Amino acid sequence: MENKLPEGWEWKKLDEVSYIIMGQSPPGDTYNEKGNGMPFLQGKAEFTDSCPKHVKYTTNPSKVAPEGSILISVRAPVGDVNIANLEYCIGRGLASISLKEGNNKFLFYLLRSLKPEIESKGTGSTFKAISKSILSDLIIPLPPLEIQQKIVAILEKAEETKKLRAQADELTQKFLQSVFLEMFGDPVKNSKQFDIVQLKSVFSEKKEGTKCGPFGSALKKHEYVENGIPVWTMDNITENKFTRNGCLFITEEKYQELKAYSVGEGDILISRAGTVGKMCVVNSIDDPSIISTNLIRLSLNPSKIEAIYFTSLMTYFKGKMGRLKTGEDGTYTFMNTGILKDLRIPLPPFEIQRSFAKIVEQVEKTRYSQQQSSLEINNLFDVLMQKAFAGELVS
Repeated sequence: MENKLPEGWEWKKLDEVSYIIMGQSPPGDTYNEKGNGMPFLQGKAEFTDSCPKHVKYTTNPSKVAPEGSILISVRAPVGDVNIANLEYCIGRGLASISLKEGNNKFLFYLLRSLKPEIESKGTGSTFKAISKSILSDLIIPLPPLEIQQKIVAILEKAEETKKLRAQADELTQKFLQSVFLEMFGDPVKNSKQFDIVQLKSVFSEKKEGTKCGPFGSALKKHEYVENGIPVWTMDNITENKFTRNGCLFITEEKYQELKAYSVGEGDILISRAGTVGKMCVVNSIDDPSIISTNLIRLSLNPSKIEAIYFTSLMTYFKGKMGRLKTGEDGTYTFMNTGILKDLRIPLPPFEIQRSFAKIVEQVEKTRYSQQQSSLEINNLFDVLMQKAFAGELVS
């Protein structure tokens, strides 16, 4: 039984109050990329952050989503929503939903809040999908139009705050790149005439400079445990930043077998699979820990080179350093220990590197505050969504 709603609100089946159009791909011979016909959307992969984008057109649209309707992904991933900024032909990965009477932006926020429920209704062995009947039978709370508009106005303001926070975070990242360029110049031109050295000349003197993660046969899935010694994975590397979230764990006994792959404060983690070449400096960790199969551990001499100088150099100037190349998506195409050893890089005086590292430390403190702010903003938005559709936000 549904929860009690405020006066004037009603529980309704989605198909009672909206038009639902399930996508169907047009004939293959009607596609083109020259802009002839109606833009065609197949599924979630063609959504941007703000609105859908098309990759091709069709001269014979089969199922059409009206401009302003809500687009929802009905095949894996299930339940992502967006607003059609144009009239689109939609394929089988999408459905279009429009309120018969009401504010479609209200429906957009409502369906976003119901994503976990919608997602849970997905069926299928190969991939999860939802049918029209599942969407049709979805029970939603529907307030009067005036209340819908008030809810939309509040949530739009809250979402704008989220966007402003994200923009500030992006500016912080760009600031560091600008500081790097100001202090060190373009590393390819090397206008400041820094010494050019092979990376292996500044490897750690205390342990092996580069180390690939253990083979899969040395560390199998069933050997991971819920808690224990951390195993860092690609999930622990963001853009030139280390995060503890997402690691795996092994027992103390297993660690003793694999301690050659251990990681220490100031080491660099580099991905060699997936998004190749993502890297970050490991900090604030508890010893001991190790790297996983798809990572490289790079250990540098802290009296000759700042680890953050190297990771910033490689992050900001992808594909411009020696033998390393990038693909169309901007990521490195290949990464191994041999390439790293022979890599030639400009090596500024250590004092300048240290000055840059201190600036990064200060910026990281700012970033931490920003992250806390982002968490608070996101939590607030989630609370507002819950209250809005429980009838507790406006009356």
